[in-house]
Amino acid sequence: MEAIILADRKGQELLPLTDNTCIPLLPLAGKTVLEHTLEALVQAGLRQAHIVLSPYADEVKTYFGSGERWGMALSYSTSRGEEAPLHVLASLPKPPEPPFLLMRGDVVRSNVLGEFLLVAEKNSSPCLQAQLGGSNGFIMLCREPRPAAVANLSWAQTRQACAQIELAGAHVAALDSLAAFHQANLDAAAGRMALLLPGLQTALGMTQGRNTQAHPQNIKQGIALIGAYCNIHPSVELNGEVVIGDHVIIDRCAIIADSVIFPHSYVGEMVEVRNAIVRGNELIRVDSGAVLKITDTFLLADLTTNPIHHGLGAVYNRTMGLLLLAASLPLWVLAAVLVMLQKPATPFVRQHLRGNRIKLDDFGLPQRTEFTTWQIQVNVPILRFLPRLLAVINGDLRVIGALPVSVEASAQRMADWEKFADQAPAGLLGPTQLLIPTNAPEEEKLLSDSFYWANFSIRQDFRYLALALRSLFSRKCWWA
Repeated sequence: MEAIILADRKGQELLPLTDNTCIPLLPLAGKTVLEHTLEALVQAGLRQAHIVLSPYADEVKTYFGSGERWGMALSYSTSRGEEAPLHVLASLPKPPEPPFLLMRGDVVRSNVLGEFLLVAEKNSSPCLQAQLGGSNGFIMLCREPRPAAVANLSWAQTRQACAQIELAGAHVAALDSLAAFHQANLDAAAGRMALLLPGLQTALGMTQGRNTQAHPQNIKQGIALIGAYCNIHPSVELNGEVVIGDHVIIDRCAIIADSVIFPHSYVGEMVEVRNAIVRGNELIRVDSGAVLKITDTFLLADLTTNPIHHGLGAVYNRTMGLLLLAASLPLWVLAAVLVMLQKPATPFVRQHLRGNRIKLDDFGLPQRTEFTTWQIQVNVPILRFLPRLLAVINGDLRVIGALPVSVEASAQRMADWEKFADQAPAGLLGPTQLLIPTNAPEEEKLLSDSFYWANFSIRQDFRYLALALRSLFSRKCWWA
């Protein structure tokens, strides 16, 4: 028996989730929406399907291909989107031979297709429609396609008289709003909607995918479905029902409650997400539909476009800080000798700079913290910023990063390119510190930091580290 899958919804009701993809490719409980339909077909013993697509058809074809990964043979055609099912059937390259299965692939339903077909064998009606929990299941067995009956599978949900099979205990999610999409994810994770979910149960209430670092203590109460290649810090709290996609990083002391985190998202230190959808740097409140775009990558970030945590981790930076401090002990002695010989009016100048650590402000919002350091007032450039090594050890600075600035200077950056440079982590060393003169205009330093962040890579950081080591033997490090 062949299956005809209607997956041609335009998806306006799910904006902004569908601003650069389509509903069949949206992630739902660890898999794409359409993937759940294909797995239901395979479990029911059906291996051949024709999928009708509209927006982003090429992306769907690329993702699913010929269907071999699911043990299926898939073919495709396109429509103008949300067309009447009867018109879609008439426009197919090859009309299906009755009996055939007609179903929507842009909704999610309990995995009861096999049960529906078994019951349908005992009923000789020309068209049989599935009812799941009293709602349209968007599944129909067509022995003799009737126009009035087939219309029930249109996205407009035209209700025409048709023989129906009620499957008790089954559920369907039409995904017709952000709240419905959010709830469908939570229902799947909690088992209220029977689906084949990826991953293994590693603790009570926790299911996680391969190569994921998560910890039993992350679950405070409730359940969590965590994808593959995720990194969840031990101090993170997961409350209620939580669905986390693949390649997600959740940093220290974050709290996630009754929320859905899209793949390739970063949630920063002490960030609290409740009853929301996180997609990259977007926070979508499902109760109000409000969409907040977060520009500070230390709070939320899209890991496909922003490499905030593709770099070297905090342990590496603090370890390198300790090693550099040990190696710099002779320089501290030299700095003390020069202070005594040169007798500057103020041996040390206190500086307040914005670091990389996160804390909550008076309004409960996470912000990058300010830290205090000192500048040694001697005429040897390499000795002036030795105290910043202590900031690296404390986690306020990275070894390699952008030029650290004050909180006030950061607040004055208003242009988009300035805000982009402001997203870069502050560092002890970097292209601006190594290559730009200290008396250069602030715009030139900002451009340097912006270029560094736009072209960030671990390899490039190692190059700057090597450049810093070579600079130790250069004149500019020892002469003002």
